Amino acid sequence: MYRLLVLTPLVMFACSRDREAPGKSSDKPAAVADPCSKAKPHGPLAWIADDYASAIACARHKQVPLVLDLWAPWCHTCLSMQSTVLVDKAFEADGKRFVFASLDTDRDNNAAAVAKFPPGAWPTFYVISPDEVVLARFVGAASVAQFKAFLDAGVRALAGGGVGADGHLLAAERAIASKDPAKGEAELEAAIAKAPAGWSRQPDALVTLIQLKSKRKDHAGCVTLAETWLDKTGTAASASDFLTYATGCADELVKTEPERVQKLRERAVARWKQLTGDPAAQLSVDDRSDALANLRSTYEALGKPTEAKATAEAQRALLDEAAAKAGNPMAASTYNWHRAEVYVYLQRPLELVPALQKSVADLPDDYDPPARLGWVYWKAGKLDEAAKATERAIKLAYGPRKVRVLNQRSEIAKAQGDKAAETQYRQEIVKTLKALPPSQTSSDAIASAEKAVVELQTPDPGMPAPASK
Repeated sequence: MYRLLVLTPLVMFACSRDREAPGKSSDKPAAVADPCSKAKPHGPLAWIADDYASAIACARHKQVPLVLDLWAPWCHTCLSMQSTVLVDKAFEADGKRFVFASLDTDRDNNAAAVAKFPPGAWPTFYVISPDEVVLARFVGAASVAQFKAFLDAGVRALAGGGVGADGHLLAAERAIASKDPAKGEAELEAAIAKAPAGWSRQPDALVTLIQLKSKRKDHAGCVTLAETWLDKTGTAASASDFLTYATGCADELVKTEPERVQKLRERAVARWKQLTGDPAAQLSVDDRSDALANLRSTYEALGKPTEAKATAEAQRALLDEAAAKAGNPMAASTYNWHRAEVYVYLQRPLELVPALQKSVADLPDDYDPPARLGWVYWKAGKLDEAAKATERAIKLAYGPRKVRVLNQRSEIAKAQGDKAAETQYRQEIVKTLKALPPSQTSSDAIASAEKAVVELQTPDPGMPAPASK
């Protein structure tokens, strides 16, 4: 799964908006005289960054809905949305209809708001009313047209609209936000059943429904849904996201229904080829890369390595060209993860090192470029270089993502045969998890991390006991 990352305590695939240094802050910052004064322009819209209290106060002051962008600096889809779709001139008039706020989900001062409006994956967008009622929700990458439809749905819901398919979709979005997936699934099925021809939000609803079935481990129902709707999900990123969940569910049935799985994979390949081969498809470069990555994986599952490698080469060329043409270092960093992954897949990881080193130099306060550089060095077997780059990332990382970077460093230490260092970083993972706000961690994650430390500290029964003195 290259795009949609399911919420876990360990993994919490940044734009030119100002970032504040990470740190401990109250969930309810002191109100300012004009809560809207914190909004800063980014393209045609003004955004309030990492200050939910001011954002909702601004929405109440203006008596308009609040649009939330739940994102993270490591999320390439988030960066792509911020540097492509959300800067489109089509949204110029929406600055008066809404207040816009972006929340980095890894920052502890955003934890309370993120717990109230949880992401289903990254990014997740909400439209909420001034009294904090969910009016609309969108998960993943959207085209300009899809995002406009999402915003319009929020306005209709605020005005008391929302009957038929729209009403059921709104009920589903509210159920999911309140962590009632069973009700959410039932409402989504009702929405799709009642949808009129050409319903603009049908692809969004189908992606959310298949995601829920996947998360609830209804793999058979997930595949059945895919078999029915696979060719009816439009030409935007939603179509590829739908296929990603479909093939993931199919993987779980390969032992019991191999012929069915084979047929679905072949249909998915044809659909992905259609999408990526259509220059008019509503796909950003990041969306196309994501589709190519999943197409490549499905070729591998079908036992077609030649086609998989050719797809990887096409993906690499697409990303290299986009990074070279990016207007600024942050936009170029959008492609770091996909480039790292595909270069490693093609067994050419060190060729990407100069580009990643430039990203590190261009974005000295960003943890993600050195983390990616460390990962590439690790996969290339350059362990000392991997350790150095990853340690730089650790110093800059914060929130749940710091756990992921610490885990990378501990794995590098393991590859180096440095048990003491591996233990040190595993202990730091435990410490970091325990320090996170409750909504960003869990007792299971802490227990698992503590178990890893204990196992490292337990003598190997196969080793001779030390000689007594």
